[in-house]
Amino acid sequence: MSEKPPEMPKRGIGEPPTSNVIKGPREGFIEDFDTNVQLLKRRIKSKDLAMTEMTVGKYTQTKIAVFHITTIADEKIAEKVIERIKNIEIDGIVDSHYVAEFLQDEKVKLFKQVNSAEKPDVIAAKLLEGRVAVMVEGSPFVLTVPYILFEDLQQSNDYYTQSANVTLKRFVRVAGLLVSILLPGVYVAMMLYHYNILPFNMLITTTNIMEVSPFSPLLEIIFVLILFEIIFEALLNMPKNLGPSVGIFGAIVLGGAAVDASLISAPSILIAAISFVTMHVVTGLSPEVGLLRLFFAIVGGILGLFGIIIGGVALIVYLASIDSYGTPYLSPYSPYIKSDTKDALFKSGVREMVERPKSIPNKNSTRVDNKPKKKSNKQERSR
Repeated sequence: MSEKPPEMPKRGIGEPPTSNVIKGPREGFIEDFDTNVQLLKRRIKSKDLAMTEMTVGKYTQTKIAVFHITTIADEKIAEKVIERIKNIEIDGIVDSHYVAEFLQDEKVKLFKQVNSAEKPDVIAAKLLEGRVAVMVEGSPFVLTVPYILFEDLQQSNDYYTQSANVTLKRFVRVAGLLVSILLPGVYVAMMLYHYNILPFNMLITTTNIMEVSPFSPLLEIIFVLILFEIIFEALLNMPKNLGPSVGIFGAIVLGGAAVDASLISAPSILIAAISFVTMHVVTGLSPEVGLLRLFFAIVGGILGLFGIIIGGVALIVYLASIDSYGTPYLSPYSPYIKSDTKDALFKSGVREMVERPKSIPNKNSTRVDNKPKKKSNKQERSR
């Protein structure tokens, strides 16, 4: 008799580092495929939860599972996802993000069309809305489609907190995104073209700064933004014990020395620091925000505020043209779907969100039944 191979050690189930919560479940997916399947099935015990398992990768032979609830999700979306995964011809699948490349349309390069999460409760909630989930062996990130932009404004804490507080936090996240994207461009535009808008005292200060600095405001802000990106990448690759000290040295010592040497102006460092911090208010959109911030800084330095307005309009038109598996990218606001706005910028209570999102194709639109149930004769007799 052949001996069974020894069981491979695996990471314990714990709270994911990218999804910390104050209230709510703290367990997260790990790299073990069977464990992840059980974590999800423990959340959704219904027999309507369908699982389609496949093997992809010429050499890695990676197991991939597609989940959807048959009585809720649109079968066409599930079939489309399964077909795309079956058509993958590659040497190996190392992580779920390899699969995400094949699930989204090739025409979309800047913005993602596939979302991911590390928590079983988040994936279960998305399945209950009619989405399709894709689980990949060896990855703690589970993919979901369709994806809309406002998903990244929603966090796990939102559904375990009072609705009024959640609404305020979501507006803060939107404000943080706008500040991160537009602030460097607006600063450069006002320094170069619209300085007459500034108050008199600030105008004198900025004029003195521009006279001392050897670079133009546009070159300054680009240089500082790139410098912050370099420091951030260094912190990611540094040992944990050296990370804080390197961050303090890079942000304070080098920044202060550059200002004292009149190589970079203090406002440029302040603007870049605010933009960089607010970029991580919504971590799911950080890569896109970094590129847009640099784009609007260049546009603001060339065309001023007029160019920023034109660029903003063009960005909105582009986002409105994206379609993710039959779901408009900017829904529920473009097109406007009143019932879906209960869980967009504003957050309503669970009892008020009676219908599932209409922007996501599904079979069963009813989510909460608020009708009082009729009492049976046995219950009345027991009374």
